[in-house]
Amino acid sequence: MIGRAVELLGKLHAESGVAELTGVGVAMPGPVDNGTSIAPAVLPGWQRFPVRDAFATELGCPALVDNDANVFAPGEQHAGIGRTFEGFLYLKLGTAIGCGLVLGGSLYRGATSSAGDISHLPLGEDGPACVCGETGCLEAYCGDAGLVRTALAVTRSGRSPALAARHATAGTLTVPDVAAAAITGDPAAQTLFRDTARRLGQVLVGLVSFFNPGIVVIGGAPDGLGHILLAEVRGVVYRRSAPVATGTMPIVLSDLADRAAVVGGARLASDHVFTLG
Repeated sequence: MIGRAVELLGKLHAESGVAELTGVGVAMPGPVDNGTSIAPAVLPGWQRFPVRDAFATELGCPALVDNDANVFAPGEQHAGIGRTFEGFLYLKLGTAIGCGLVLGGSLYRGATSSAGDISHLPLGEDGPACVCGETGCLEAYCGDAGLVRTALAVTRSGRSPALAARHATAGTLTVPDVAAAAITGDPAAQTLFRDTARRLGQVLVGLVSFFNPGIVVIGGAPDGLGHILLAEVRGVVYRRSAPVATGTMPIVLSDLADRAAVVGGARLASDHVFTLG
């Protein structure tokens, strides 16, 4: 994978006409400590892999590596809706679920760079099995794999003709398949995403009460379903949180979408280069 990424960067480098690379930002789904991946449950085989050093050696320039939520958050801070807030919380959905925390205008990583690693917060001891080996984790319910697992169960139960038809054609299901069914009005698929959003809202209640952010930004929502997720999340957070914490706190979808990672990666690299200068 490192080789493929370096190959693509080489092509981009040649096409851009830039004389030399001065820095590269890398986002990884999982904990990162000093440029090394730490126990990434969704990336078996990457345990203690020196990602930063591998990229730096191949590219001949500094490489800045961080958890993906910690890359998305600076992207939002630099060019997204978070740029007008000194403190905000960025919730990243997808294969892994993470949280980027900007406090006092700076990204907060914690004592061991694991702040915001909320994927494996427990939502119930009798919940579904998680890749981390525990049960009932947030990611097991709301990560992409969890959504697909639930969708397959719905399909087997006969509650969704749309998903059953897709499964019969493709032999499997993906999150975009489930999203497409929900968008076209499939009740079972819509219920699945509403349940997911309510669980995310339950976690956000605790985070909002503890960190008191100025805004919550959500990224990674499946295309076309942001409004459903947002409505459910807002309903839970505004109902269950203290008014003093949420009275002026918006909960919004990212206006950068996937570009937040690109902007954030560039921001990490440029901050490093200019600090050295």
